[in-house]
Formats: sequence, structure tokens, C-alpha cells
Amino acid sequence: MVLMLKTKINGQWDIMLPEHRAARPEWKTEQGWEKARLDHMSKNLGKGDVIAYIGAEEGEMPALCQMWGAKVFLIEPNPKVWPNIKAIWEANYLDLPYGYFVGFASNITDRNPSQLNFEDGDRDGWPICSYDEVIGDHAFRQLNEQALFTPQIKIDDTISPITALSIDVEGSEWRVLEGAAETIKRDKPKIWLSGHPEFMFHQYDEYLSDLRGWIKAFGYTEELLDYDHECHLYYEGS
Repeated sequence: MVLMLKTKINGQWDIMLPEHRAARPEWKTEQGWEKARLDHMSKNLGKGDVIAYIGAEEGEMPALCQMWGAKVFLIEPNPKVWPNIKAIWEANYLDLPYGYFVGFASNITDRNPSQLNFEDGDRDGWPICSYDEVIGDHAFRQLNEQALFTPQIKIDDTISPITALSIDVEGSEWRVLEGAAETIKRDKPKIWLSGHPEFMFHQYDEYLSDLRGWIKAFGYTEELLDYDHECHLYYEGS
């Protein structure tokens, strides 16, 4: 059984985390981890919101979203981190997520890519892979490298309505948003985007500045929240 420890993220929010995640030094520094982004989300998410959290990683940030009152639809392509997500949910006595997808959010829906080694199925509201061992050394999956070996889904093919999107996908931001175009037109969700201009350029020869213009063309206003290891942006539709 994994040891869960009480942690205060960025000196603001109490949460139970696996021991290796609780030891993350950034939680305890003055700068914090994505502090401006999380603070903004805490003030603008709540009861009545349904957020698609794209790039859930180990799960503490989407868990906070649920603690703030939102319903959370989890999307994460790495099966190895789903046990961590489940452990965080259960240690904090959270209701089951609103839904989930083990794979990439993308501009196509392809649940059966070649050489697929993902287990389908649901057990008590969680994917089968979430019953594996909790580990810290899980690495990352990126769409440009592993699209052929990982399920993909368009946000437009998930749930409706969606009132918020959180996107942190290490370079495939435009693919995610193209697959959410109908949702954006229909629901005008709040969008928190962690943009990676270097990854976008090197992986797809695309520019974050062009993507920002594409979003604003839907009638959205843009707010720069922070720029540390990535560009944290917030969009609100009218």
C-alpha cells in the first residue's frame, strides 16, 4: 500500500498525496508550482462547472478542481500514472470523476491504433490500469511520438456541456483545440492553456502566437497569467 502524506500545495491547499509526490520541493517554495495558474483556477472554478482536464498527469491538480466544486473529466495518455490519480482521489475522499479517457485529446478520434497495448474496461468507475502499482518514475507520453500506440479522442466526442478546459500537453495544443472546435463554438468554455512555444515549433513547425489568434477568433479575450517553464494563458468567451 502506498504511503499518503498531507501536503500543502503552494502554501494554499491541503491535499493527501503519495509520498514521492508530497516530497516535490516546488510545493514549498515561495514561487510554488504553476502558482498563478492554480490561483486563478481556484477563483474561477466552482459548483456548476464541468472541466475537461487534459494532461492530468499524477492527478493532484484536477483533484483540486473537484475540491473547488467542479465536475472533472480526466484525460491522460500514460497508463502508468492512473494508479496515482486513483490513489489521490481515494485518499482525499473525492467522489468518482465525472468521466475519463486513457489516451490523448487530439483532432481525431481513434480508439484502436496499431500495436495497441492498452486494456479496455472499467472497474468501479476507474480504468483497469489504475489498479496497478503507484510509482514516481512514470515518464511522459507525447502525441507526436506515440500517436500510433495510444488511443486518441476529440473533445467534441466526449461530454456536453463542458464549461472549462485545462490544457497542458507539451506541444500538441493545436491538435487538442482543433478537436474541441465545436465544443468551443457551442459551450464557450473557459480555457486555461499552458502553451509550449518551443515544443510546438520543434514538433509541428507551429507557432503559439498563431494558436492564440485562432482562439481569439472565436470571440475570446486573452489574459497572460504567467510565463515560467511554459506560457500560462486564460481565455474567456463572450
